[in-house]
Amino acid sequence: SGGTIGSRVVKDAPPDGYTVLQNHNALMISKANGISDFGLEAFKLVGITAANPGDVIAVSAKSGIKNLRELVEASKKKKMTVATNIGATTQIESFMLAEYANVTQVDVGGIPEKITALLGGHVDIIMGPYGNIEPYVKSGDFTILGVTSKERSKTFPDIPTCIEQGYNIYFPTRFFYAFPKDTDQAIVDKFAKALEKIITTNQDYAADIAKAYYQTPLWIPAEQAMAIFDEIDALIRKYSLTTLK
Repeated sequence: SGGTIGSRVVKDAPPDGYTVLQNHNALMISKANGISDFGLEAFKLVGITAANPGDVIAVSAKSGIKNLRELVEASKKKKMTVATNIGATTQIESFMLAEYANVTQVDVGGIPEKITALLGGHVDIIMGPYGNIEPYVKSGDFTILGVTSKERSKTFPDIPTCIEQGYNIYFPTRFFYAFPKDTDQAIVDKFAKALEKIITTNQDYAADIAKAYYQTPLWIPAEQAMAIFDEIDALIRKYSLTTLK
C-alpha cells in the first residue's frame, strides 16, 4: 500500500528504540492523496540515507518506440495506458508524463505487477526502478525510453534523462530512517552516528546498494533532510489526486 502499512506499524510502536522505519517520499505521497492521515511529522526523523537514480520509463519492444518523442507522437494517434500505483512515486511521474502524452493511468500494484502487465500486453507503459526492469531489457522484451532524474545515472549512463529529451519529468526519491515520535533523542542521535559512519566510509556497503538497487549512499542529517523533504512535498502536492481534482 505504498509503504503505508509498515509506516503505521512503526508510528504506533513503543518508542523504545527497537523499532525503526526505512522508507522514502512515498510516505508523503500517500498523505497528499488521502490514503493515509500521517506523514513525516508523525515520526522523529533520523536523516536521509540514500538517493534513488530515478525510475525508468519502459515500453514493450514490440511497440517499436525508441524514445520519449516517439511515445508522445504515438499517444496522439492512440491513447495509451500507463501502469501506476496510487500513493507511490509512479503516480506522480505518470501525471507528469500526462502533461505531454495522451495517457490514462491504470493502478495495477507494485513493480512485479507492472512488469507482468506489460509482458502480457495489458498496459502500454510502465515506470519503475531500473534494477527490476533491466532483465527484461536484456531479454529483448522491453525498451527503456528515459529516466526520471536530473542527470544520467553513473550506473546506467546510456539511458537519457527525460529532461534532456525535452520533457520535464523529474521526481527525486530520497530514502530515510525514522523512529516513533516520542523516541528518546539520545537513541536517535546514536543511531544517526552509526548510519553516518556506514554511509560515508563503508565502501563495501556503497558497492552493495549500487549493485542491488542502483542507489547512491547519501547522508543528510535530520534538520537539513527535512528542508529537502519540504521541497519534495511541494512537488507531490502539485501532482496529487486531491490537487488535480
